[in-house]
Amino acid sequence: MDALVQHIQRQSQRSIQPSPLLQITDRKTPTEPNEDGHDSLRTRPLPEKRWSIFRVAAHVREIDERAYNPRTVSIGPFHYREPVLQAMEAQKQRFLGRMLEQISGQNMNQESLVDAMKELEGKTRECYSEEFKDIQSDDFARMVVVDGCFIVELLRLSDKYFKNELADDPIFATCAMPINLGRDLLMLENQLPLFVLQKLYNLTRPGGEGITRDEKSRRDQEAITSVNKLALKFFEPLRLGKDVIATENCDVASEYPHLLALFHSSFAPTARHPPPPPPRPTTTTTTTTSTTRNENLTMYRTFVGKGWVHSAKSLGNTGVRFRAKSGTGNVLDIEFKKKVLEFRTLFIDDSTTAVLRNLLVYEQYNRCAPSYFSSLAVLLNNIVDKPDDVAILKQSGIIWGQCGDEELVNLIKSLTKELKFDMTLLLRNIPGTSPALALAPAPAPAP
Repeated sequence: MDALVQHIQRQSQRSIQPSPLLQITDRKTPTEPNEDGHDSLRTRPLPEKRWSIFRVAAHVREIDERAYNPRTVSIGPFHYREPVLQAMEAQKQRFLGRMLEQISGQNMNQESLVDAMKELEGKTRECYSEEFKDIQSDDFARMVVVDGCFIVELLRLSDKYFKNELADDPIFATCAMPINLGRDLLMLENQLPLFVLQKLYNLTRPGGEGITRDEKSRRDQEAITSVNKLALKFFEPLRLGKDVIATENCDVASEYPHLLALFHSSFAPTARHPPPPPPRPTTTTTTTTSTTRNENLTMYRTFVGKGWVHSAKSLGNTGVRFRAKSGTGNVLDIEFKKKVLEFRTLFIDDSTTAVLRNLLVYEQYNRCAPSYFSSLAVLLNNIVDKPDDVAILKQSGIIWGQCGDEELVNLIKSLTKELKFDMTLLLRNIPGTSPALALAPAPAPAP
């Protein structure tokens, strides 16, 4: 008994070291923590001339090619004019014509929109990790107009659809098409800068002529908020917890790089479930920022991810129970209380898996993005080791998926391949995590 107590104490002390940065065996180089030792709550504004839209690296893409290639609609330059996506071009033109009809009395036509996008061309191109020299200026501006207007009109029509105000439209004639479009619009390679969508939204709504500077500023802010709200509502069916987004808890007035970044921000901790503050220093000795950072990185390089949290079956053998929280909700809402580890139900299907992988790769390519899903993937990778662990989570209602247990094990393990991540943010949102880790059985002594 005394030995077990000592083991629990050692595990608890080990689990609350100042820098819970994690590394697993298939990692490359460490990720440096922020100066304050933890992530910010939301995506921070990007510096000017910083790439925000990338082509997914080949070594990541080969893990699940389908997750990163749009299957229904091409948006932006990465998949411009791909033959397999040409069928949707007719719908783009139909949506553009619909928008132009609505603003026919405002001295605004397609060429006016193209001219407006040419003014933003330099700023728009700077958002991409490639130069796309093969796309001429006029073609680039027209592509942005067609793709951007398609998204804006899709969001407007979707809002009417949710309100039962939409007459018949082929896009909404089936349940599958909006989901397929939403999945593609949340792919990192399939993005337009959000400032483009906000500009097109403003240009294609009434009341923009002959206004004062103050009125223009007000309309610009309204466009940011309106586009953000419409987009979050449209993407609701693709949330991994199938929860309804409470826009009052989201920072819809802020600017984000693109739709994927906006969607990612909606998972940030709310006022109801704020993250605990970072731990206080254990000594009064003053250290420089660089010294603290070097110490953190040293721990990071030696901290092995797999086995840090024991598997569901192992935890169950020590009396830890798993339970799905009632109702749908944010999948990051995880708690450990009285030897019960509670999760929101995680819905795993073809579309949500693609969304999850793109959220992960977005976090990898953007140092300003909090590592919500990288942390979640690592936690799941530890809890799920064998089909028996998946069976426990399924029986508890924590995982819902139509694929088999072995397939789910392989999927969850694949999520952490080639990842760089920081466990700080997620762990600060799980009260009592240290006791949960300490309850894992001690490894057998070496012979």
